[in-house]
Amino acid sequence: MTLALTDLDWPVRTDRLELRPARTEDADAVWPWYRLPDVQEWTTTLSISLEDHQQWWDRSLTSSVVGILDGRIVADGKVQLQDAWSQADMVQQARGQQAELGWVLDPAVQGRGLGTEFAAALLDLAVDGLGVRRVEASCFAENLASRRVMEKIGMRCEGVFVEESLHRSGRWLDGMAFAILAREHRARRA
Repeated sequence: MTLALTDLDWPVRTDRLELRPARTEDADAVWPWYRLPDVQEWTTTLSISLEDHQQWWDRSLTSSVVGILDGRIVADGKVQLQDAWSQADMVQQARGQQAELGWVLDPAVQGRGLGTEFAAALLDLAVDGLGVRRVEASCFAENLASRRVMEKIGMRCEGVFVEESLHRSGRWLDGMAFAILAREHRARRA
């Protein structure tokens, strides 16, 4: 049986953050910083209006988690279950065996280690909560902040893909893929 984020015990607490599943009404709370150019530089979805943002937000609720600091949402992330690639006769065994992580942090709180703390908690949710065997994350190679977070939480770079990602600036940028196995994550924490 594959677990979902809603099956986990909430809230989850880190040293400074409280994490919980995102709710439809959270779209309003993150919109003021989600629409900033510094944030939109690296996000995959560009919402022009609060209405667009709300529609996108609602479509992603099943895999979304928010991070709360002092009563305010300062981070949004995803833990999206995926099926591992497999041969056709192994599809059932590969179902739900990995997860993709992603995160966005309010620029007002950047530079304090909260992105790393939030991403580490998402990794723990995937490995310990959902029981996946592999966790992946990707970014534009120029997104140094995300790359550093992935490295700090123990993920290894598994690929650099030359000019494979079309950025909304119109430039083709290099993409990077990072991953960690559940057993590596557990050994790293031990």
